[in-house]
Amino acid sequence: MHYIRFLKVPRLIRIGRDQRTLTAKITITTDLGESFLATDVVVEALLEFPSGVPIPNAKQSRHTWAGKNGMRSIEVSIAVPRKHTGLLRMSVRAVERKYADVESLQDTFSPALPGGIVAVNSMPIDIDSSHTSEALAKRRFSTNLGSISIWEETGESIARHIWDAGLVLSSYISQLSPYLKTPSTTPKILPRLPNLETLLAKPNLNILELGAGCGIVGLTFAHSLPDISTITLTDLPEATEILDLNLSPANFTPKSASTTISHQVLDWSEPLPSNISSTKWDLVLVADCTYNPDVVPDLVKTLGRVRGGSRGVVVLLAMKVRHESEMVFFDLMGESSFEVIEKCKIPLPMVDDEEGQEIEIFVFGSGKR
Repeated sequence: MHYIRFLKVPRLIRIGRDQRTLTAKITITTDLGESFLATDVVVEALLEFPSGVPIPNAKQSRHTWAGKNGMRSIEVSIAVPRKHTGLLRMSVRAVERKYADVESLQDTFSPALPGGIVAVNSMPIDIDSSHTSEALAKRRFSTNLGSISIWEETGESIARHIWDAGLVLSSYISQLSPYLKTPSTTPKILPRLPNLETLLAKPNLNILELGAGCGIVGLTFAHSLPDISTITLTDLPEATEILDLNLSPANFTPKSASTTISHQVLDWSEPLPSNISSTKWDLVLVADCTYNPDVVPDLVKTLGRVRGGSRGVVVLLAMKVRHESEMVFFDLMGESSFEVIEKCKIPLPMVDDEEGQEIEIFVFGSGKR
């Protein structure tokens, strides 16, 4: 999977008295930015209202990403219609359908597509004030039930971005939703996790997410499942601002009126907050959290603390194995009497000529401790 990112957010450039151009610098990289797209693709910049509706009379602007020549960034620009006033945003996406601009969570699993490039949208820009766009970007994913919008930070940092395992787990869960009148294509395309499906069908679930980042996994659960009572997303203080934005009523509403979604700080090296330790949790979500083996011991200890007040709690892990040292997580989980009760692998769409990768999903039982 590759992601279009703004290295420099869109800015308004005036040419003479009447001409205005919106310009940004983008890159196309893997989730952690460890490699750039090495294939040539055409991307297009579009002007839209903040709602996503195209601006009338705005012409698309196409640019070639020369990945085979080692391109690492490219400037994209698009002319603003002379009569337009007020707010607009820039959207940048791949043109060729075979690469999928991955605006649908189902695109993640389409066997007809050789790879995925995730589109990006800028913050709204007030053309009249000429202010530069804020250093945030939005990714919007449609589902069979509507859509989910996720704000991210821009730039080259890896924090507060969507990562592959979180996106794939979100896609998987969205297609298990009992809201769907017809069971999607899950039985044909996706591996089944019967124990997980049985758990998710139970009423009044309490779900805790560790290392939530931008919050895409937790939001997808609240978007897709009707029987969640409480879902709490947790991370370090650095994630508070982006979680505030993504969980705000202006950006997201749970599908069920009976679902309460919130977020708070939880440091794995510290004791559990009192409200976390006193809640009986049914499921703990862990996505893209094992890449740094230095923090894995604290992660496993935190899972043990949660189990202390939630006998029978289930842990759902999604990971993209990046190096062998991540396997220490499984050693420590075994030593703590957590056991894998089911697992599956899901191929990760990669653009032509890129090495195939996969996301692994594990369901852990919490043992007898």
